[in-house]
Amino acid sequence: MAIETLSNAPSFSGYHFECCCGEQFSNVHAAATCKKCRVYSVWGYTKYVTDLRTGEVVYGELPSEEEYSEAVAAANERWEEERKEWEFQKQMWLEQGDLYEAEMARREAEKAQRRSEEEEDTLWDIQDDLMQA
Repeated sequence: MAIETLSNAPSFSGYHFECCCGEQFSNVHAAATCKKCRVYSVWGYTKYVTDLRTGEVVYGELPSEEEYSEAVAAANERWEEERKEWEFQKQMWLEQGDLYEAEMARREAEKAQRRSEEEEDTLWDIQDDLMQA
């Protein structure tokens, strides 16, 4: 009997507002400030909220197909950049992989350059001391 009662209940009753990432909320303000849209929406923020009862947009405005395709292209670029950064961080944590080796070589070269510049500065200081004496 309990199963019949649960199956007759409307799912998500009271959650009538949906943000652009698909999350459902009980009020417009909560949907308009959806934190999941930062990750799951192609815009990176809540662009619009629709009322599921009527299907109308109650916050923001529905984008055109052109705006949406531009946002998808920008999001794919942003997500690829994030994927590369994640891969870099993962290899740094594991201390292995091509990115790790390249970063270690870059750091070593930077350290050698800094050491060379310090030695050159020391030589210039010695020369200045000898010129004053």
